[in-house]
Amino acid sequence: MNRLLLILSAILVCFGAFAAQEELLSQLDDAILHKGKVIKAKEAKISVLKKRLSTTLSNKQDLQTLDDLYNEYHVFKFDSALVYAERGLTLARALQDNHYTCLFTCHKAEILAIGGLFAEADECLKGLNEQQIDEKIRFKYYYTLFTVYSYWADYCNDQMYAPRYRERSHQFLSQALAYLNAGDPLYDFFQGERYVYVNKNDSLAQSHYKQVLLTAAPDSRPYAMAAFALAGQYRMAGDEKGYVDHLIKAALADVKGCTMENVALQQLALSLFENDNHDLARAQNYISSSLEDAQFYNNRLRILEISRTMPQIVTAYETMIKGQNRNLRNSVIFISLLVLGLLLTSFYIHRQNKLLAARRSELAANNLQLKELNGQLSASNHEHQALNSQLHELNQQLLDTNKHRETLASVCIKLCAKYIEKLNNYQTLVKRKIKANQPQELLHTITSNRLSEEDASTFLHNFDKAFLELYPTFIKEFNALLQEGERFTPKSPGTMTTELRTFALIRLGVKSTADIAGLLFLSNQTIYNCRSVTKNKALNKDTFDDDVMKICTIIQQ
Repeated sequence: MNRLLLILSAILVCFGAFAAQEELLSQLDDAILHKGKVIKAKEAKISVLKKRLSTTLSNKQDLQTLDDLYNEYHVFKFDSALVYAERGLTLARALQDNHYTCLFTCHKAEILAIGGLFAEADECLKGLNEQQIDEKIRFKYYYTLFTVYSYWADYCNDQMYAPRYRERSHQFLSQALAYLNAGDPLYDFFQGERYVYVNKNDSLAQSHYKQVLLTAAPDSRPYAMAAFALAGQYRMAGDEKGYVDHLIKAALADVKGCTMENVALQQLALSLFENDNHDLARAQNYISSSLEDAQFYNNRLRILEISRTMPQIVTAYETMIKGQNRNLRNSVIFISLLVLGLLLTSFYIHRQNKLLAARRSELAANNLQLKELNGQLSASNHEHQALNSQLHELNQQLLDTNKHRETLASVCIKLCAKYIEKLNNYQTLVKRKIKANQPQELLHTITSNRLSEEDASTFLHNFDKAFLELYPTFIKEFNALLQEGERFTPKSPGTMTTELRTFALIRLGVKSTADIAGLLFLSNQTIYNCRSVTKNKALNKDTFDDDVMKICTIIQQ
Protein backbone atom coordinates (compact mmCIF):
# COMPACT_ATOMS: atom_id res chain seq x y z
CA MET A 1 0.00 0.00 0.00
CA ASN A 2 2.80 2.41 0.95
CA ARG A 3 4.64 1.56 -2.25
CA LEU A 4 1.50 2.30 -4.28
CA LEU A 5 1.12 5.67 -2.51
CA LEU A 6 4.75 6.49 -3.25
CA ILE A 7 4.29 5.62 -6.93
CA LEU A 8 1.13 7.73 -7.15
CA SER A 9 2.87 10.64 -5.40
CA ALA A 10 5.78 10.40 -7.81
CA ILE A 11 3.42 10.40 -10.80
CA LEU A 12 1.58 13.46 -9.46
CA VAL A 13 4.86 15.30 -8.82
CA CYS A 14 6.10 14.50 -12.34
CA PHE A 15 2.82 15.60 -13.85
CA GLY A 16 2.90 18.85 -11.86
CA ALA A 17 6.51 19.51 -12.89
CA PHE A 18 5.67 18.87 -16.55
CA ALA A 19 2.67 21.20 -16.33
CA ALA A 20 4.82 23.94 -14.73
CA GLN A 21 7.47 23.62 -17.46
CA GLU A 22 4.83 23.70 -20.17
CA GLU A 23 3.42 26.89 -18.60
CA LEU A 24 6.89 28.49 -18.76
CA LEU A 25 7.28 27.47 -22.41
CA SER A 26 3.87 28.94 -23.20
CA GLN A 27 4.93 32.23 -21.58
CA LEU A 28 8.11 32.21 -23.66
CA ASP A 29 6.14 31.50 -26.87
CA ASP A 30 3.85 34.42 -26.10
CA ALA A 31 6.80 36.73 -25.33
CA ILE A 32 8.50 35.83 -28.64
CA LEU A 33 5.21 36.39 -30.48
CA HIS A 34 4.94 39.93 -29.06
CA LYS A 35 8.68 40.70 -29.19
CA GLY A 36 8.03 43.48 -31.72
CA LYS A 37 6.22 45.56 -29.07
CA VAL A 38 9.24 45.32 -26.73
CA ILE A 39 11.61 46.38 -29.54
CA LYS A 40 9.42 49.38 -30.36
CA ALA A 41 9.41 50.45 -26.70
CA LYS A 42 13.22 50.12 -26.64
CA GLU A 43 13.61 52.15 -29.83
CA ALA A 44 11.28 54.84 -28.45
CA LYS A 45 13.47 55.14 -25.33
CA ILE A 46 16.60 55.38 -27.50
CA SER A 47 14.92 58.01 -29.66
CA VAL A 48 14.37 60.17 -26.57
CA LEU A 49 18.08 59.89 -25.66
CA LYS A 50 19.16 60.78 -29.19
CA LYS A 51 16.88 63.82 -29.13
CA ARG A 52 18.41 64.86 -25.81
CA LEU A 53 21.91 64.45 -27.31
CA SER A 54 21.07 66.80 -30.19
CA THR A 55 19.54 69.48 -27.99
CA THR A 56 21.86 69.68 -24.95
CA LEU A 57 24.42 72.48 -24.77
CA SER A 58 26.62 70.94 -22.05
CA ASN A 59 29.46 68.59 -22.99
CA LYS A 60 29.19 66.92 -19.58
CA GLN A 61 25.54 66.17 -20.25
CA ASP A 62 26.48 64.82 -23.69
CA LEU A 63 28.95 62.41 -22.08
CA GLN A 64 26.24 61.13 -19.73
CA THR A 65 23.77 60.79 -22.62
CA LEU A 66 26.36 58.94 -24.72
CA ASP A 67 26.91 56.60 -21.73
CA ASP A 68 23.13 56.03 -21.51
CA LEU A 69 22.96 55.34 -25.26
CA TYR A 70 25.80 52.85 -25.03
CA ASN A 71 24.06 51.03 -22.14
CA GLU A 72 20.83 50.86 -24.17
CA TYR A 73 22.65 49.55 -27.27
CA HIS A 74 25.06 47.30 -25.33
CA VAL A 75 23.01 44.10 -25.81
CA PHE A 76 20.58 45.56 -28.35
CA LYS A 77 22.70 46.54 -31.39
CA PHE A 78 26.41 45.78 -31.68
CA ASP A 79 27.33 48.39 -34.30
CA SER A 80 25.43 51.21 -32.58
CA ALA A 81 26.96 50.34 -29.20
CA LEU A 82 30.44 50.48 -30.77
CA VAL A 83 29.65 53.82 -32.46
CA TYR A 84 28.52 55.47 -29.20
CA ALA A 85 31.45 53.99 -27.31
CA GLU A 86 33.82 55.59 -29.90
CA ARG A 87 31.93 58.90 -29.81
CA GLY A 88 32.00 59.01 -26.04
CA LEU A 89 35.70 58.13 -25.94
CA THR A 90 36.54 60.82 -28.52
CA LEU A 91 34.56 63.51 -26.65
CA ALA A 92 36.03 62.49 -23.26
CA ARG A 93 39.58 62.70 -24.59
CA ALA A 94 38.84 66.05 -26.18
CA LEU A 95 37.56 67.33 -22.83
CA GLN A 96 40.46 65.58 -21.01
CA ASP A 97 37.86 63.98 -18.72
CA ASN A 98 39.69 61.06 -17.07
CA HIS A 99 36.52 59.51 -15.59
CA TYR A 100 34.64 59.26 -18.89
CA THR A 101 37.85 58.41 -20.83
CA CYS A 102 38.30 55.31 -18.65
CA LEU A 103 34.56 54.51 -18.75
CA PHE A 104 34.23 54.66 -22.55
CA THR A 105 37.53 52.78 -22.98
CA CYS A 106 35.96 49.97 -20.93
CA HIS A 107 32.78 50.24 -23.01
CA LYS A 108 34.76 49.93 -26.22
CA ALA A 109 36.79 46.98 -24.96
CA GLU A 110 33.64 45.26 -23.73
CA ILE A 111 31.82 45.57 -27.07
CA LEU A 112 34.94 44.51 -29.01
CA ALA A 113 35.14 41.36 -26.87
CA ILE A 114 31.51 40.58 -27.58
CA GLY A 115 32.30 40.86 -31.31
CA GLY A 116 35.21 38.43 -31.00
CA LEU A 117 37.93 41.10 -31.29
CA PHE A 118 39.73 39.96 -28.14
CA ALA A 119 43.22 41.19 -28.97
CA GLU A 120 41.91 44.62 -29.90
CA ALA A 121 39.88 44.75 -26.67
CA ASP A 122 42.96 43.77 -24.63
CA GLU A 123 45.05 46.38 -26.41
CA CYS A 124 42.42 49.02 -25.75
CA LEU A 125 42.46 48.34 -21.99
CA LYS A 126 46.25 48.33 -21.82
CA GLY A 127 46.15 52.02 -22.75
CA LEU A 128 44.68 52.82 -19.34
CA ASN A 129 46.79 53.58 -16.29
CA GLU A 130 45.33 51.45 -13.53
CA GLN A 131 46.47 53.88 -10.85
CA GLN A 132 44.59 56.78 -12.50
CA ILE A 133 41.27 54.98 -12.81
CA ASP A 134 38.46 56.60 -10.82
CA GLU A 135 37.28 54.60 -7.78
CA LYS A 136 33.68 54.72 -9.09
CA ILE A 137 34.52 52.79 -12.26
CA ARG A 138 37.10 50.34 -10.92
CA PHE A 139 34.42 47.64 -10.88
CA LYS A 140 33.68 48.39 -14.54
CA TYR A 141 37.39 48.18 -15.35
CA TYR A 142 38.03 44.81 -13.66
CA TYR A 143 34.69 43.44 -14.82
CA THR A 144 35.59 44.35 -18.43
CA LEU A 145 38.95 42.57 -18.11
CA PHE A 146 37.11 39.56 -16.65
CA THR A 147 34.68 39.62 -19.59
CA VAL A 148 37.41 39.94 -22.24
CA TYR A 149 39.47 37.02 -20.93
CA SER A 150 36.42 34.86 -20.22
CA TYR A 151 35.19 35.27 -23.80
CA TRP A 152 38.73 34.73 -25.08
CA ALA A 153 39.08 31.49 -23.11
CA ASP A 154 35.69 30.25 -24.35
CA TYR A 155 36.66 31.10 -27.92
CA CYS A 156 40.02 29.29 -27.76
CA ASN A 157 38.66 26.27 -25.88
CA ASP A 158 42.05 24.51 -26.04
CA GLN A 159 44.62 23.15 -23.62
CA MET A 160 47.28 25.82 -24.25
CA TYR A 161 45.72 29.28 -24.23
CA ALA A 162 42.29 28.75 -22.68
CA PRO A 163 43.60 27.85 -19.14
CA ARG A 164 45.92 30.87 -19.23
CA TYR A 165 43.09 33.26 -20.16
CA ARG A 166 40.74 31.58 -17.68
CA GLU A 167 43.22 32.11 -14.85
CA ARG A 168 43.56 35.82 -15.65
CA SER A 169 39.77 36.21 -15.83
CA HIS A 170 39.47 34.68 -12.34
CA GLN A 171 41.96 37.18 -10.96
CA PHE A 172 40.08 40.12 -12.42
CA LEU A 173 36.76 38.75 -11.13
CA SER A 174 38.09 38.64 -7.57
CA GLN A 175 39.35 42.20 -7.93
CA ALA A 176 36.02 43.42 -9.32
CA LEU A 177 34.03 41.98 -6.42
CA ALA A 178 35.81 44.27 -4.00
CA TYR A 179 33.97 47.24 -5.57
CA LEU A 180 30.44 45.84 -5.32
CA ASN A 181 28.06 46.31 -2.41
CA ALA A 182 26.44 43.29 -0.74
CA GLY A 183 22.74 43.16 -1.55
CA ASP A 184 23.27 44.30 -5.14
CA PRO A 185 22.04 41.56 -7.55
CA LEU A 186 25.32 41.93 -9.48
CA TYR A 187 27.24 41.24 -6.27
CA ASP A 188 25.42 37.95 -5.75
CA PHE A 189 25.81 37.03 -9.40
CA PHE A 190 29.59 37.59 -9.47
CA GLN A 191 29.96 35.89 -6.11
CA GLY A 192 28.31 32.92 -7.73
CA GLU A 193 30.73 33.16 -10.65
CA ARG A 194 33.66 33.29 -8.20
CA TYR A 195 32.46 30.21 -6.33
CA VAL A 196 32.07 28.34 -9.62
CA TYR A 197 35.33 29.24 -11.36
CA VAL A 198 37.69 30.21 -8.53
CA ASN A 199 36.63 28.45 -5.33
CA LYS A 200 34.97 25.46 -7.04
CA ASN A 201 32.04 25.42 -4.60
CA ASP A 202 28.90 24.75 -6.63
CA SER A 203 26.58 24.71 -3.62
CA LEU A 204 27.49 28.26 -2.51
CA ALA A 205 27.43 29.42 -6.12
CA GLN A 206 23.86 28.17 -6.55
CA SER A 207 22.74 29.93 -3.35
CA HIS A 208 24.04 33.27 -4.73
CA TYR A 209 22.46 32.70 -8.15
CA LYS A 210 19.13 31.91 -6.51
CA GLN A 211 19.41 35.08 -4.43
CA VAL A 212 19.67 37.05 -7.66
CA LEU A 213 16.46 35.42 -8.92
CA LEU A 214 14.73 36.52 -5.70
CA THR A 215 15.93 40.15 -5.76
CA ALA A 216 16.35 41.10 -9.44
CA ALA A 217 13.51 42.08 -11.77
CA PRO A 218 12.39 39.15 -14.02
CA ASP A 219 13.18 41.16 -17.16
CA SER A 220 16.60 42.42 -16.01
CA ARG A 221 20.02 41.45 -17.31
CA PRO A 222 21.24 40.14 -13.88
CA TYR A 223 18.16 37.87 -13.66
CA ALA A 224 18.83 36.43 -17.13
CA MET A 225 22.54 35.87 -16.38
CA ALA A 226 21.82 34.21 -13.01
CA ALA A 227 19.16 31.93 -14.53
CA PHE A 228 21.54 30.94 -17.33
CA ALA A 229 24.33 30.27 -14.84
CA LEU A 230 21.99 28.15 -12.69
CA ALA A 231 20.97 26.19 -15.80
CA GLY A 232 24.65 25.29 -16.30
CA GLN A 233 24.90 24.17 -12.68
CA TYR A 234 21.86 21.91 -13.00
CA ARG A 235 23.21 20.36 -16.17
CA MET A 236 26.54 19.61 -14.49
CA ALA A 237 24.56 17.90 -11.71
CA GLY A 238 22.59 15.81 -14.24
CA ASP A 239 19.29 17.56 -13.52
CA GLU A 240 17.98 17.99 -17.07
CA LYS A 241 14.64 19.38 -15.94
CA GLY A 242 16.28 22.06 -13.77
CA TYR A 243 18.56 22.86 -16.72
CA VAL A 244 15.65 23.38 -19.13
CA ASP A 245 13.52 25.28 -16.59
CA HIS A 246 16.24 27.86 -15.97
CA LEU A 247 17.12 28.13 -19.66
CA ILE A 248 13.46 29.04 -20.22
CA LYS A 249 13.60 31.65 -17.42
CA ALA A 250 16.81 33.11 -18.84
CA ALA A 251 15.41 33.23 -22.37
CA LEU A 252 12.17 34.79 -21.10
CA ALA A 253 14.14 37.49 -19.24
CA ASP A 254 16.18 38.17 -22.41
CA VAL A 255 13.07 38.58 -24.55
CA LYS A 256 11.29 40.80 -22.01
CA GLY A 257 14.46 42.87 -21.48
CA CYS A 258 15.01 43.19 -25.25
CA THR A 259 18.44 41.50 -25.02
CA MET A 260 19.49 40.59 -28.55
CA GLU A 261 22.89 39.31 -27.41
CA ASN A 262 21.56 36.11 -25.88
CA VAL A 263 22.62 32.49 -25.63
CA ALA A 264 19.82 30.97 -23.55
CA LEU A 265 17.28 30.77 -26.37
CA GLN A 266 19.83 29.08 -28.63
CA GLN A 267 20.75 26.55 -25.93
CA LEU A 268 17.07 25.92 -25.20
CA ALA A 269 16.36 25.19 -28.86
CA LEU A 270 19.29 22.75 -28.96
CA SER A 271 18.10 21.03 -25.76
CA LEU A 272 14.57 20.59 -27.13
CA PHE A 273 16.02 19.25 -30.37
CA GLU A 274 18.24 16.71 -28.61
CA ASN A 275 15.82 15.53 -25.89
CA ASP A 276 12.28 16.24 -27.08
CA ASN A 277 11.80 15.19 -30.69
CA HIS A 278 8.03 15.66 -30.52
CA ASP A 279 8.62 19.41 -29.94
CA LEU A 280 10.75 20.06 -33.06
CA ALA A 281 8.42 22.83 -34.20
CA ARG A 282 9.11 24.79 -31.00
CA ALA A 283 12.87 24.11 -31.25
CA GLN A 284 12.85 25.38 -34.84
CA ASN A 285 10.93 28.50 -33.76
CA TYR A 286 13.43 29.21 -30.97
CA ILE A 287 16.53 28.76 -33.12
CA SER A 288 15.00 30.95 -35.83
CA SER A 289 14.21 33.64 -33.26
CA SER A 290 17.74 33.34 -31.87
CA LEU A 291 19.18 33.81 -35.37
CA GLU A 292 16.92 36.83 -35.93
CA ASP A 293 18.20 38.34 -32.68
CA ALA A 294 21.83 37.71 -33.67
CA GLN A 295 21.26 39.26 -37.08
CA PHE A 296 19.48 42.22 -35.49
CA TYR A 297 22.37 42.64 -33.02
CA ASN A 298 24.80 42.06 -35.92
CA ASN A 299 27.22 39.96 -33.90
CA ARG A 300 29.06 37.95 -36.55
CA LEU A 301 30.49 35.56 -33.96
CA ARG A 302 27.04 34.68 -32.62
CA ILE A 303 25.59 34.37 -36.14
CA LEU A 304 28.37 31.94 -37.05
CA GLU A 305 27.75 29.90 -33.89
CA ILE A 306 23.98 29.70 -34.55
CA SER A 307 24.57 28.87 -38.20
CA ARG A 308 26.41 25.73 -37.14
CA THR A 309 23.49 24.60 -34.95
CA MET A 310 20.53 25.70 -37.02
CA PRO A 311 20.89 23.29 -40.01
CA GLN A 312 20.54 20.27 -37.70
CA ILE A 313 17.29 21.56 -36.24
CA VAL A 314 15.95 22.81 -39.57
CA THR A 315 16.79 19.50 -41.28
CA ALA A 316 15.09 17.53 -38.49
CA TYR A 317 12.11 19.88 -38.65
CA GLU A 318 11.85 19.52 -42.44
CA THR A 319 12.10 15.73 -42.04
CA MET A 320 9.29 15.86 -39.49
CA ILE A 321 7.17 18.04 -41.82
CA LYS A 322 7.82 15.64 -44.72
CA GLY A 323 6.83 12.74 -42.51
CA GLN A 324 3.66 14.57 -41.46
CA ASN A 325 2.90 15.37 -45.10
CA ARG A 326 3.46 11.72 -46.02
CA ASN A 327 1.16 10.62 -43.24
CA LEU A 328 -1.36 13.24 -44.33
CA ARG A 329 -1.21 11.99 -47.93
CA ASN A 330 -1.69 8.40 -46.80
CA SER A 331 -4.56 9.53 -44.60
CA VAL A 332 -6.20 11.33 -47.54
CA ILE A 333 -5.89 8.19 -49.68
CA PHE A 334 -7.29 6.04 -46.91
CA ILE A 335 -10.15 8.46 -46.29
CA SER A 336 -10.90 8.55 -50.04
CA LEU A 337 -11.13 4.76 -50.09
CA LEU A 338 -13.37 4.89 -47.05
CA VAL A 339 -15.60 7.47 -48.76
CA LEU A 340 -15.82 5.29 -51.89
CA GLY A 341 -16.71 2.28 -49.77
CA LEU A 342 -19.23 4.40 -47.93
CA LEU A 343 -20.86 5.47 -51.23
CA LEU A 344 -21.11 1.86 -52.40
CA THR A 345 -22.51 0.83 -49.04
CA SER A 346 -24.98 3.71 -49.13
CA PHE A 347 -26.16 2.64 -52.61
CA TYR A 348 -26.65 -0.96 -51.45
CA ILE A 349 -28.43 0.19 -48.27
CA HIS A 350 -30.68 2.51 -50.33
CA ARG A 351 -31.64 -0.36 -52.60
CA GLN A 352 -32.35 -2.65 -49.69
CA ASN A 353 -34.36 0.10 -48.01
CA LYS A 354 -36.61 0.40 -51.07
CA LEU A 355 -37.30 -3.34 -51.01
CA LEU A 356 -37.82 -3.20 -47.29
CA ALA A 357 -40.19 -0.23 -47.65
CA ALA A 358 -42.33 -2.18 -50.14
CA ARG A 359 -42.49 -5.16 -47.81
CA ARG A 360 -43.28 -2.89 -44.91
CA SER A 361 -46.20 -1.42 -46.86
CA GLU A 362 -47.62 -4.90 -47.44
CA LEU A 363 -47.04 -5.79 -43.84
CA ALA A 364 -48.65 -2.52 -42.71
CA ALA A 365 -51.79 -3.31 -44.76
CA ASN A 366 -51.97 -6.80 -43.27
CA ASN A 367 -51.36 -5.37 -39.81
CA LEU A 368 -54.16 -2.85 -40.35
CA GLN A 369 -56.62 -5.60 -41.26
CA LEU A 370 -55.43 -7.66 -38.30
CA LYS A 371 -55.77 -4.62 -36.07
CA GLU A 372 -59.37 -4.09 -37.21
CA LEU A 373 -60.17 -7.75 -36.50
CA ASN A 374 -58.45 -7.48 -33.13
CA GLY A 375 -60.50 -4.37 -32.42
CA GLN A 376 -63.72 -6.15 -33.21
CA LEU A 377 -62.65 -9.13 -31.10
CA SER A 378 -61.61 -6.80 -28.28
CA ALA A 379 -65.01 -5.03 -28.39
CA SER A 380 -66.76 -8.38 -28.29
CA ASN A 381 -64.59 -9.45 -25.37
CA HIS A 382 -65.41 -6.23 -23.53
CA GLU A 383 -69.12 -6.85 -24.03
CA HIS A 384 -68.77 -10.40 -22.73
CA GLN A 385 -66.73 -9.17 -19.81
CA ALA A 386 -69.37 -6.53 -18.99
CA LEU A 387 -72.14 -9.14 -19.12
CA ASN A 388 -70.08 -11.54 -17.02
CA SER A 389 -69.41 -8.77 -14.54
CA GLN A 390 -73.11 -7.92 -14.28
CA LEU A 391 -73.97 -11.61 -13.92
CA HIS A 392 -71.33 -11.99 -11.23
CA GLU A 393 -72.71 -8.98 -9.35
CA LEU A 394 -76.27 -10.34 -9.56
CA ASN A 395 -75.10 -13.75 -8.39
CA GLN A 396 -73.22 -12.14 -5.55
CA GLN A 397 -76.25 -10.08 -4.56
CA LEU A 398 -78.41 -13.23 -4.69
CA LEU A 399 -75.91 -15.08 -2.52
CA ASP A 400 -75.81 -12.21 -0.06
CA THR A 401 -79.60 -12.02 0.04
CA ASN A 402 -79.84 -15.75 0.65
CA LYS A 403 -77.24 -15.48 3.35
CA HIS A 404 -79.12 -12.70 5.13
CA ARG A 405 -82.41 -14.61 4.76
CA GLU A 406 -80.79 -17.67 6.26
CA THR A 407 -79.53 -15.49 9.13
CA LEU A 408 -83.03 -14.02 9.63
CA ALA A 409 -84.63 -17.47 9.50
CA SER A 410 -82.10 -18.70 12.07
CA VAL A 411 -83.00 -15.79 14.38
CA CYS A 412 -86.74 -16.49 13.96
CA ILE A 413 -86.26 -20.20 14.67
CA LYS A 414 -84.21 -19.44 17.78
CA LEU A 415 -86.85 -16.92 18.93
CA CYS A 416 -89.66 -19.45 18.38
CA ALA A 417 -87.70 -22.14 20.17
CA LYS A 418 -87.18 -19.80 23.09
CA TYR A 419 -90.88 -18.90 23.31
CA ILE A 420 -91.91 -22.59 23.01
CA GLU A 421 -89.58 -23.30 25.89
CA LYS A 422 -91.10 -20.45 27.91
CA LEU A 423 -94.61 -21.67 27.08
CA ASN A 424 -93.70 -25.15 28.33
CA ASN A 425 -92.23 -23.62 31.48
CA TYR A 426 -95.46 -21.62 32.03
CA GLN A 427 -97.53 -24.78 31.48
CA THR A 428 -95.43 -26.66 34.04
CA LEU A 429 -95.66 -23.73 36.45
CA VAL A 430 -99.47 -23.57 36.10
CA LYS A 431 -99.86 -27.33 36.74
CA ARG A 432 -97.60 -27.14 39.79
CA LYS A 433 -99.49 -24.17 41.28
CA ILE A 434 -102.93 -25.70 40.63
CA LYS A 435 -101.87 -29.02 42.23
CA ALA A 436 -100.45 -27.08 45.15
CA ASN A 437 -103.72 -25.15 45.43
CA GLN A 438 -101.96 -21.80 45.00
CA PRO A 439 -104.19 -19.89 42.57
CA GLN A 440 -103.37 -16.46 44.01
CA GLU A 441 -99.65 -16.92 43.55
CA LEU A 442 -100.25 -18.24 40.05
CA LEU A 443 -102.32 -15.18 39.24
CA HIS A 444 -99.63 -12.91 40.62
CA THR A 445 -96.93 -14.63 38.58
CA ILE A 446 -98.94 -14.48 35.35
CA THR A 447 -99.73 -10.78 35.80
CA SER A 448 -96.14 -9.83 36.73
CA ASN A 449 -94.66 -6.96 34.57
CA ARG A 450 -91.11 -8.30 34.96
CA LEU A 451 -91.75 -11.23 32.67
CA SER A 452 -93.44 -9.00 30.09
CA GLU A 453 -90.62 -6.45 30.05
CA GLU A 454 -88.01 -9.17 29.81
CA ASP A 455 -89.77 -10.73 26.84
CA ALA A 456 -90.18 -7.35 25.16
CA SER A 457 -86.49 -6.54 25.63
CA THR A 458 -85.45 -9.92 24.26
CA PHE A 459 -87.75 -9.54 21.29
CA LEU A 460 -86.57 -6.00 20.48
CA HIS A 461 -82.93 -6.99 20.80
CA ASN A 462 -83.38 -9.91 18.42
CA PHE A 463 -85.46 -7.74 16.08
CA ASP A 464 -82.70 -5.07 15.91
CA LYS A 465 -80.06 -7.69 15.32
CA ALA A 466 -82.03 -9.51 12.60
CA PHE A 467 -83.16 -6.35 10.80
CA LEU A 468 -79.74 -4.67 10.76
CA GLU A 469 -78.20 -7.92 9.62
CA LEU A 470 -80.64 -7.94 6.73
CA TYR A 471 -80.42 -4.19 6.05
CA PRO A 472 -77.01 -2.99 7.34
CA THR A 473 -77.33 0.47 5.69
CA PHE A 474 -80.84 1.16 6.94
CA ILE A 475 -79.88 3.71 9.64
CA LYS A 476 -77.58 5.61 7.25
CA GLU A 477 -80.10 5.71 4.40
CA PHE A 478 -82.99 6.59 6.73
CA ASN A 479 -81.04 9.49 8.29
CA ALA A 480 -80.33 10.75 4.78
CA LEU A 481 -84.09 11.40 4.40
CA LEU A 482 -84.10 13.68 7.48
CA GLN A 483 -83.01 17.26 7.99
CA GLU A 484 -79.51 18.02 9.29
CA GLY A 485 -79.53 17.96 13.09
CA GLU A 486 -82.73 15.86 13.27
CA ARG A 487 -81.11 12.51 12.59
CA PHE A 488 -81.17 9.48 14.95
CA THR A 489 -78.13 7.92 16.55
CA PRO A 490 -78.46 4.54 18.34
CA LYS A 491 -77.12 4.26 21.88
CA SER A 492 -74.91 1.33 20.91
CA PRO A 493 -73.90 -0.48 17.68
CA GLY A 494 -76.40 -3.13 16.51
CA THR A 495 -79.40 -1.47 18.19
CA MET A 496 -82.10 0.96 17.09
CA THR A 497 -84.28 3.65 18.67
CA THR A 498 -88.10 3.42 18.87
CA GLU A 499 -88.38 5.70 15.82
CA LEU A 500 -85.98 3.59 13.80
CA ARG A 501 -87.85 0.36 14.80
CA THR A 502 -91.18 1.96 13.80
CA PHE A 503 -89.98 2.77 10.30
CA ALA A 504 -88.08 -0.51 10.05
CA LEU A 505 -91.43 -2.32 10.45
CA ILE A 506 -92.99 0.04 7.87
CA ARG A 507 -90.09 -0.85 5.50
CA LEU A 508 -90.94 -4.54 6.06
CA GLY A 509 -94.59 -3.82 5.07
CA VAL A 510 -96.19 -3.49 8.50
CA LYS A 511 -98.02 -0.18 8.01
CA SER A 512 -100.85 -0.42 10.56
CA THR A 513 -100.24 1.67 13.65
CA ALA A 514 -101.96 -0.95 15.83
CA ASP A 515 -99.82 -3.74 14.46
CA ILE A 516 -96.65 -1.71 14.96
CA ALA A 517 -97.69 -0.82 18.53
CA GLY A 518 -98.37 -4.47 19.37
CA LEU A 519 -95.02 -5.63 17.98
CA LEU A 520 -93.08 -2.90 19.83
CA PHE A 521 -95.07 -3.26 23.11
CA LEU A 522 -96.21 0.38 22.89
CA SER A 523 -99.54 2.17 22.73
CA ASN A 524 -101.21 3.19 19.49
CA GLN A 525 -100.95 6.88 20.43
CA THR A 526 -97.22 6.57 21.04
CA ILE A 527 -96.67 5.04 17.59
CA TYR A 528 -98.91 7.63 15.96
CA ASN A 529 -97.01 10.49 17.60
CA CYS A 530 -93.67 8.90 16.65
CA ARG A 531 -94.66 8.67 12.98
CA SER A 532 -95.99 12.25 12.88
CA VAL A 533 -92.98 13.83 14.60
CA THR A 534 -90.48 11.94 12.43
CA LYS A 535 -92.32 12.86 9.22
CA ASN A 536 -92.13 16.54 10.20
CA LYS A 537 -88.34 16.16 10.35
CA ALA A 538 -88.15 14.80 6.78
CA LEU A 539 -86.54 16.69 3.95
CA ASN A 540 -89.52 15.90 1.74
CA LYS A 541 -92.66 15.35 3.84
CA ASP A 542 -94.97 14.61 0.88
CA THR A 543 -93.03 11.63 -0.36
CA PHE A 544 -91.56 10.52 2.95
CA ASP A 545 -93.52 7.24 3.23
CA ASP A 546 -92.62 6.26 -0.35
CA ASP A 547 -89.00 7.23 0.22
CA VAL A 548 -88.87 4.93 3.27
CA MET A 549 -90.08 2.02 1.15
CA LYS A 550 -87.31 2.69 -1.42
CA ILE A 551 -84.36 2.57 0.93
CA CYS A 552 -82.27 -0.62 1.17
CA THR A 553 -83.67 -1.91 -2.13
CA ILE A 554 -80.39 -3.83 -2.56
CA ILE A 555 -79.31 -5.92 0.40
CA GLN A 556 -75.52 -5.43 0.94
CA GLN A 557 -73.17 -7.77 2.72
